Amino acid sequence: MISIQHISKSYGGRVLFKDASLRIGLEDRVAIVGPNGAGKTTLLEMIAGRISPDSGTITINSKAVIGYLTQELEASEGKTALEEVLAGESEVSTIEHHLRLLEEEIATTSPDTSEGLIDRYGELQSRYEHLGGYSREAKAREILFGLGFKEKHLTRSMEKFSGGWMMRIALARLLLSGPDVILLDEPTNHLDLASVIWLEEFLAGYAGAILLISHDRNFMNRLATRIVEVDRQQLITYTGNYDKFETARAEARQILEATVKNQQKKIEETEAFIERFRYKATKARQVQSRIKMLDKMEKAELDPERKLVRFSFPPPPRSGETVISLVDIDKSYDNNTIYQALNVELHRGERIALVGPNGAGKSTLLKLLAGVTPFEKGDRRPGHNVSLAYYAQHQLELLNPSNTILEEITLAAPLEEQSFLRAILGRFLFSGDDVKKKVAVLSGGEKSRLALAKMLIRPANLLLLDEPTNHLDIPSRDVLEEALQDFTGTICFITHDRHFIKSVANKIIEVQNGKATIYAGDYDYYLYKKKITDELLNQPASQAGTETKKTRKTTEQRKGEADAHKREINLLKEKLASIETDMEETEKTLESLTQLLADPELYQDKKRFSETITAHTQVQHKINVLMAEWERISSQLENK
Repeated sequence: MISIQHISKSYGGRVLFKDASLRIGLEDRVAIVGPNGAGKTTLLEMIAGRISPDSGTITINSKAVIGYLTQELEASEGKTALEEVLAGESEVSTIEHHLRLLEEEIATTSPDTSEGLIDRYGELQSRYEHLGGYSREAKAREILFGLGFKEKHLTRSMEKFSGGWMMRIALARLLLSGPDVILLDEPTNHLDLASVIWLEEFLAGYAGAILLISHDRNFMNRLATRIVEVDRQQLITYTGNYDKFETARAEARQILEATVKNQQKKIEETEAFIERFRYKATKARQVQSRIKMLDKMEKAELDPERKLVRFSFPPPPRSGETVISLVDIDKSYDNNTIYQALNVELHRGERIALVGPNGAGKSTLLKLLAGVTPFEKGDRRPGHNVSLAYYAQHQLELLNPSNTILEEITLAAPLEEQSFLRAILGRFLFSGDDVKKKVAVLSGGEKSRLALAKMLIRPANLLLLDEPTNHLDIPSRDVLEEALQDFTGTICFITHDRHFIKSVANKIIEVQNGKATIYAGDYDYYLYKKKITDELLNQPASQAGTETKKTRKTTEQRKGEADAHKREINLLKEKLASIETDMEETEKTLESLTQLLADPELYQDKKRFSETITAHTQVQHKINVLMAEWERISSQLENK
């Protein structure tokens, strides 16, 4: 299908590819990976024919149709979303357009001269039907619904959609056109979780070849049968999905490290022999032989490890047990009710993922928690000693393009020393003169790193994150995951990256139909509970009726159980509050004793010293007991 032979490509003196080759088969599923700036998008653009290699050849089957979803939008005005999708380039759309022209021509031509036109119309109509033209609109609707659109969106003008939604329309148009080869550059960036899962299923059954660039490892694991790594200006192929690629690459590096180590040892031994016997006539032949061997030896070289973001959140101040509450919140947009009497409460140490269908109100809920959007009714109640940091989807748009990187981060912490700000930027791979780059020239990944660096400056004990992984490569996502796992505060986040949810979340809130349903467990627990619920909902009506009769309770029984449950929860909360008060007082006592032990004069009085040591040990033990009791009761509360 596609043959790439010995291509080279450079930009501004930087070599991206040098004598690189690759073959793509008719139904291959290929994920292209590599660090930002390695040339992944450039490779797709060369295959799409948008740019040419400096040397080498790219040969594509002459009958093959290439479809390319870029990260850049092309302006489209005067059409609805459905019309835009149906206007995609394909044989069906070409025939449909020609049929409309023939209809106009036949209508304005005399019957005597229109016979040939009518015959041609019949031929094209038959071809149109054979290609599924009459079911095309239904297919377009199916794709748009799968990508998160609702019926009311289909007739909306293109000018009224945001950039993210326009990207979905462009993706729908590409999928409907059915090319032989689909080139996808970060297709999941503008999708929610439900749309990502739908797209996976659609592409898994797709008949053509797929080449994709993605930073979503679950997406690649589901689809890819080959991984092509852009590395050292070459295209290196690995068989299998992304997990297998990581394992194979790690094994290859271990082998290379061992080879380099053994070769270096051999070189040192040979050089020592040469040095020792260089001037002995009896060893002259052996010395010359070893010198020639060293000259001919092909050195095994170990590439330096790629620079990674070094990311960790500063220890935040300790908050109260209840971090924030939304009480009986009503929220609407343009007379469209999003929430009515919404109640949500976050507790210290929780790492909560918000999940649910597109448009259900996940981002709105995060904005309500952050206090950045108004509401009509209810109360927002931050807890004791709570400070929050909010990372929004539009965070990158808030960066000032005319500022340098250093100027932009200085806005977040104007009183901090330049050396401290540079150190923070260095951890996000902005070092040396990089900090003088204008924001306008940064890539999406670089802007994401800068926005995260700005958030890191101020320690906060409540992090609210809306799609924090967008534009981050997989190594950077892994570092962010680890940092959030180690974070001692509270986190509430939205992401379409299932690996990220599984790695970070210890609690799930499903947002759907104006309700926020809490699942007191990780993502796998949520999926398990959802499966059980779905099975109960889908069981036969007769069986469901039987189950209902078996479990039916009186109103009084249900009310009594609800009251008992509420009393139990309130009692547990009172115990927690009491324990927290004891802990605060005990920690103050421990701090006083610790300061006392730091006084050199204490050690002159043996009796006083002994009493202080004993008291310090007892207080430390009490804190440990209180903490264990706090964790036990907190666990009970989570399971209620």
